[in-house]
Amino acid sequence: MNYDEFNTEYAKVLDKIKSGRATWSELSGHVTRLRQATGGITAPVERTQIDSDLAALSQMVDMSRRTNDKEDVWTVTSEAIRRASSQEGSVADRISRIEGAINDITSLASRNPDERDALMQSTSTLRILHSSLQASLRAEQAEAAAAH
Repeated sequence: MNYDEFNTEYAKVLDKIKSGRATWSELSGHVTRLRQATGGITAPVERTQIDSDLAALSQMVDMSRRTNDKEDVWTVTSEAIRRASSQEGSVADRISRIEGAINDITSLASRNPDERDALMQSTSTLRILHSSLQASLRAEQAEAAAAH
């Protein structure tokens, strides 16, 4: 690979980072391939520029990884809260969905320590809803028992 080919490939990887259409592992693989393919370029000015560009590319890939991970965390969380907040089904069904959402978010929090506190805070509304629905379920069960 020569310097011009490197620049073309570098621009392609940069576009993939900006578009957000490639996964972190794909981007990381592109950077590794570029680093290997440019190993034969030894002209000092070109080598310095390539090393600088690859270092910047690596930083952008790492940044995109962290950003995408956080987005995924909050997408999963908001989806779990949306499911749990649905008023469809019986009270028992709703309680079950809320418990599932709390478990999903708690599990997510344990895998993402940087976001743990914020994630666990997001379950507080679900816990309040859960308590309220359990009280309703107990009242329904007491009424049903009294009716028999």
